[in-house]
Amino acid sequence: MDFLRDMRNAAIANGLIVAFHVYVALFWEGLYFLIPVAIVGGLIAGAYMTRGRLGAGLLALPTMVYFLILPELIAALSSENTPGVVEYVLVPFWMATIVLNLFVIQAEWSSGGAEAAPAAEA
Repeated sequence: MDFLRDMRNAAIANGLIVAFHVYVALFWEGLYFLIPVAIVGGLIAGAYMTRGRLGAGLLALPTMVYFLILPELIAALSSENTPGVVEYVLVPFWMATIVLNLFVIQAEWSSGGAEAAPAAEA
């Protein structure tokens, strides 16, 4: 159960999503798409380096953005869009990452919070 409460695991899962979007930005969307990807990546890196309420708050910001695009993720799996292997792998991973983020945010926020110690000390 500790796996679901570890900030590092959530940051790694989110980092995989950011890495995929760097690929999308470089090969499909264009370099302008790197701006929001870099912002989200910075928030996730900050959450990885901190703990407590600060880390939970930094992780909560990308999670809120994930909730905004949740209808598009569900629509990607609909039969009228003829989803492929990518959708069947990435969309469930993204949804699992949202759930993992919620567990970590709750655990970090309720664990005390006055301390925002770097992850290296713990």
